[in-house]
This record gives sequence, structure tokens and C-alpha cells, in this order.
Amino acid sequence: MEELRFNCPGYLAQKFWVMCVERGETPGSVLRDFMVREISAVDSGFDAELMSATGQDVWSICQGAPRQRRAGLPPEP
Repeated sequence: MEELRFNCPGYLAQKFWVMCVERGETPGSVLRDFMVREISAVDSGFDAELMSATGQDVWSICQGAPRQRRAGLPPEP
């Protein structure tokens, strides 16, 4: 797999952290929301693809709802 380099200027990182605090959300939640909005804007079928790939709808993922385990898998620790 190709290594991706993340080049983020300090001011952009600070803006991101401030936005997380202002929204009262975790960085992961803010990032998921951003990704879902941006990808959905260019790919109208994204929500359906996400549901079939993860077993969750966009709202559940954005809210951080725990995934349901498939039958036959051992319980998570």
C-alpha cells in the first residue's frame, strides 16, 4: 500500500481543533461528518454504498453508534 503523507499547516490544525471544541464533538466525529458531506456531494449513491459496506447508515456512523456484531463472531472484549 502506498504511504500517504499528511501535510497540514499549523494554522489549519489549530482551526480543526477549535472547530471540534466549538461543536462539542470528537475529532473522529468531525472528520466522519466532513467526509460524508464531501463524498455525498460528488457521489449521490454514497449513502447506499456505505450502508452495504458497513451495515450502518450514515446517521449511525456520524453519531458514533457501536456496530452490531455479525452472528457467529465472538463478543468484543
